[in-house]
Amino acid sequence: MNVEDATAHEKFELLLDSLGVGIVVFGLDGKIQTANLRAREVLNIPDIWHDNAGGIYHPDVEVLDEDGRPLSPDSFPAVKTLETGEPFANFVQGIRSPGTGHVTWLLCGTHQLRDPYTRKATGVICSYVDITEQRAAQDSLRRSEERFRLFAENAADVIYRIGLSPLRFEYINPAVQSILGYSRDDFYRNPQFVFELIHADDVEAARARFADLDGATDPLIIRMTRRDGEIIHTEHRIVQVVEYGQLVALEGILRDVTALKAAEADLSHLALHDSLTGLPNRRHLLDRMERALVRERRDPSVLAVLYIDVDRFKVVNDNLGHDVGDRLLGVIARRIEDGLRPSDFVARLGGDEFAAVLLELNDEREASMVADRVLAAVAEPVDLGEGEMVATVSIGVAFGDFGRATAVELLRRADLAMYKAKDHGRARVEIYDGPTARDPLRARA
Repeated sequence: MNVEDATAHEKFELLLDSLGVGIVVFGLDGKIQTANLRAREVLNIPDIWHDNAGGIYHPDVEVLDEDGRPLSPDSFPAVKTLETGEPFANFVQGIRSPGTGHVTWLLCGTHQLRDPYTRKATGVICSYVDITEQRAAQDSLRRSEERFRLFAENAADVIYRIGLSPLRFEYINPAVQSILGYSRDDFYRNPQFVFELIHADDVEAARARFADLDGATDPLIIRMTRRDGEIIHTEHRIVQVVEYGQLVALEGILRDVTALKAAEADLSHLALHDSLTGLPNRRHLLDRMERALVRERRDPSVLAVLYIDVDRFKVVNDNLGHDVGDRLLGVIARRIEDGLRPSDFVARLGGDEFAAVLLELNDEREASMVADRVLAAVAEPVDLGEGEMVATVSIGVAFGDFGRATAVELLRRADLAMYKAKDHGRARVEIYDGPTARDPLRARA
């Protein structure tokens, strides 16, 4: 070889060594003819390979298949290409380093070399791309997906993914069977099936959330019908899945919150109702009165407030005990309700005091008639296990003045009228007719 040829050869080897891809040329005898720097690194080929005639069967190299099992020499891509001429592409193999046990994963491609004139095979050229990092990332992703699937498959809540083009359930976990009573296949077969289970009054809200492009993340509470016909409250937390700037799916968690909603309803009821009688409490009464007064300002009508106090209730408690007194209050509460109209509203203010709001009366006389009915209903004899007894109430009536007075003021006026009924002998009805000198804080009998 002359100097010019040697220089060209050196340049060629320098070019090969600069590549990030490993290149090896094997002869027909399996001996290495050429191996660039990257190939020597990833295949553990010693720098003196050209002196010790290293080859495909290099003893220091353990080759693994893509599942990590030892690969027999006759299965090497280079060997098969030498034997059959068949090229290989994207063949995954591992190279285990001696001593450390570290595995370098390679993507191997082979192509048979032929003499350009005779077309006879002269060897095989192999390329090796290091995919160790990609393989590690894929393995990490696979393990992460396996952990997620294990979690999802055993989760108590329903976990689902809905593809949007076209609309379809891409995944839904087995919890849907226990929560809604339907199998996963029911949703896979018909993606619109979920809307058939949603309460008619909640369908619009559900469809709006599915079509929402702004990515609302607040929980969606909708009612759904189980297979057994029971209606349950479900909470949906939904997030958008965006790929390359395109919304492609929705992922969500469905949770049965029926018990939670019932507990919230119970707490709300307790906050606004009297625990002894079950009637609304003072706070609830004043709220209803304020709303009624707003309507009265807008659409003038006759409104009245009854302030009802049990006569001589202290005597019952002192002589028969608080248990009998509580039971008597329960009876009186029901009898007051019986004396009112369906549109009226009654509350327990505390102790032995009640109040009722009469809405949309024809005139003031109708309010007096209702009050008289309540008076008579309460006065019916009652037996609470201590012998027959008769309880009476004193009732004060105050009329709304077309929304000019507040709820608290109307209740105070009715209270003053009730005092007047007490002063005039009890067990009677009195109507508020203006301020009096009566001290509203005096003890009641």
